[in-house]
Amino acid sequence: MLDIVRPLTLDDVVDELLAPIDRSNCGPEVLRALRLKARDLSRQVRPQSRSSGLPPAVRAFLIESGEFTPEEFAETEERVARGELREAEHRTSLETIAASYGESEVAERLGLNLGEVRDRKRAGKLYAFDAAGVTVYPRWQFTEQTDDGLLPHLAHVLTSLIDDWDPASVQGFMTVPKDDLSYRGEWQTPIQWLLRGASPRRIDVILEGEQWR
Repeated sequence: MLDIVRPLTLDDVVDELLAPIDRSNCGPEVLRALRLKARDLSRQVRPQSRSSGLPPAVRAFLIESGEFTPEEFAETEERVARGELREAEHRTSLETIAASYGESEVAERLGLNLGEVRDRKRAGKLYAFDAAGVTVYPRWQFTEQTDDGLLPHLAHVLTSLIDDWDPASVQGFMTVPKDDLSYRGEWQTPIQWLLRGASPRRIDVILEGEQWR
């Protein structure tokens, strides 16, 4: 007797997108945001051409200039064709949401009501972003090490962030060690730097440099 293969549904695709995402510490609001975002991303999936889409003259220039070897360029085209680059972008987007709190969680952590949380967000005192219609607040800005539960100088840092950075870029900046934030010979992340009580001015300088890249 032949096995009947059930056609893939939208929920199946959503489940596949969410499978590699660590959701163990996600609250109900963030779990809902993840599912909604994954549904949005699943609708963006399109068959990819095996070509990079670049004109032959441009492809030749990139290879002849030494930017790529023929093998590296072919590998990049293969990755585009397989959708790996798009999948990596989707995974990063979902991971950034998963590393966040919902508004109710933030209110509970800070001892505020929802209106006060939203007021702080509007005033630039909390960092949040929209995830498929759900407002989420990245965890990196919260800490158990301060009386108010927030990263020292958070509002100052938020005013210095580069305007066109997406939430994943902001999270990457705040959580990756920097050579310009060295303490006792070890590179520190901006989070570690601020929790140590150091001045945010050094972070401002790094961000000013990033503006020109």
